[in-house]
Order: sequence, then structure tokens, then C-alpha cells
Amino acid sequence: MVARSLIVNADDFGQSPGVNRGVFAAHERGIVTSASLMVRWPAAAKAAAYARERPELSLGLHVDLGEWAYRHDTWVPVYAVVPTDDPTAVAAEVAHQLATFRRLAGRDPTHVDSHQHVHRSEPVHSVLAETA
Repeated sequence: MVARSLIVNADDFGQSPGVNRGVFAAHERGIVTSASLMVRWPAAAKAAAYARERPELSLGLHVDLGEWAYRHDTWVPVYAVVPTDDPTAVAAEVAHQLATFRRLAGRDPTHVDSHQHVHRSEPVHSVLAETA
């Protein structure tokens, strides 16, 4: 029989002090076992410091290439880090975020996922598959 485990992952870790407080509390209560770190945000350093002191918390890279909101029957950009249809720009930004993750966390990510599931589209999917 294969051993099973439940992974409860909190994404957007590092996006804000409020998100961090929620992840801290949920992890300390034994609920969250994994978190995905957004390295571009001001609260990322504090989130990474917390994770460095808790090696049992799996810590992945939550690649942030932009955010979109659904308004008036369409998705509109809230912000864009790079054009997600440009493989060179995507690869450079992912490499930058991975290097920042390693610097902040002092380790490699346990996993890679993406903000707002941008990894479902090409060329982001291929770039992240190569990175992972």
C-alpha cells in the first residue's frame, strides 16, 4: 500500500504582512504544511525568514508574472511583470525570481507554482517545466 499524505499549501506567502500572519498562524496550528513564496513583494523577506527557521514547512516559489481581475465580463490586467507571451522575457523573469528565492530562503524551492495559474499557458508552462 502506498503511503498517503495531505499537503495543505498556502500561496501568496510574502505578498503582505496580513497574508504572512495568516500563513504563520495556520502553520503553527498544524494546518498549513507548505507555502508558496512571492519573492517580488515587500513582505517576502519576513516570510522567508520565518520559513528558514522552520525547515518542516515546505517552501516553493510562487512565480508572479502579473495579476488579472474579472470586470465587466472580461479579464483585465491589474499589473504585468513581463509579457507572458514572450518566452525570453518569461525565462529571464523566472530565473530572476528563482535567484531571489534562493537568496531569501537559503535553499532551493520544494516546488514551483504560479500566481493566478499563469503556468497553464505557453510559453510559461514550458519555461516552468524546464525550471522545475
